[in-house]
Amino acid sequence: MNEDLLDLLKASGVDLHAQQVTLMRHKDKRYPLVKYIGTRALTLYQAMQRRTMPVGSLLIAFHGNRPGHALLLGIWRVEGVVPAGEAIRQGLLEGSFEPLTEDWGGYYHDLCELDLLAHLRLRLEIEWTGRELAWRRVLRPPKAARTRGATPNPCEQVDGEFHTRVGRGYAITAQVESAIPFPGLAGASLVMAELRMALRDATWQQELASVTGIYLITDERGGQHYVGSASGAQGLLQRWTNYATTGHGGNRMLADVLATGPGRELDLRFTLLETLPASTPRREVIQRESYWKVALGSRTFGLNMN
Repeated sequence: MNEDLLDLLKASGVDLHAQQVTLMRHKDKRYPLVKYIGTRALTLYQAMQRRTMPVGSLLIAFHGNRPGHALLLGIWRVEGVVPAGEAIRQGLLEGSFEPLTEDWGGYYHDLCELDLLAHLRLRLEIEWTGRELAWRRVLRPPKAARTRGATPNPCEQVDGEFHTRVGRGYAITAQVESAIPFPGLAGASLVMAELRMALRDATWQQELASVTGIYLITDERGGQHYVGSASGAQGLLQRWTNYATTGHGGNRMLADVLATGPGRELDLRFTLLETLPASTPRREVIQRESYWKVALGSRTFGLNMN
């Protein structure tokens, strides 16, 4: 395994001599960025910048998950750049969770998310060396020569940018087996973006397929609940896969909620409320489902119609 981010990029075909690479470490407490991983909303969050990034360059985004470290969110390529006001007037930021007006100075970057290192999203953690406030850094090829007696420094600030020399200061500190580790059935509670990643994991697939039980869907923006049940050969795996694919799983009231705006399915949280023996008759499963609907008021105040 590569021990440094820069070695990993080189092994993945990235040439810093031919292509600029910008690193960003996001730590904005206003927005739960992990909730939007793999979505256009996260792309738009990074599209607006005070300084331009060259067309054809790469943006590698990280989440500041703990002090001095950063967790990979994804990699994007810059396809084009336009002034921010023009982008807003053209409606290019539709679906963004960050409110911006036409007088916002800066630039809109047309970003294309790449599959490069996609298998390491939320799995790859690096050491974020130097000043933590330097959240945006541009990687540069090494200089041909260094002044005798100069002290090596992983970051140099140039015109507000922090330029980092190749091979310094981005040690890989963790590369976990799963982006969404399985916490046990008692701890199964995932937002939509997490659910979609978890469903690609063999452990999650196996465990959810074995579950007969009751689940809760919470609209974290609107505050409403939906209670459902799962039984049969594929159990909870089949039901939650349907939601991950369609967003609403065939529920009419939930579909109406999602129709209120793009990306609304990202506000949904899926929680396993109760597990039942696989041999439980369907009528008893329905009885437990009805109990939870009453307990949580999901018929009166939520998204259950029956």
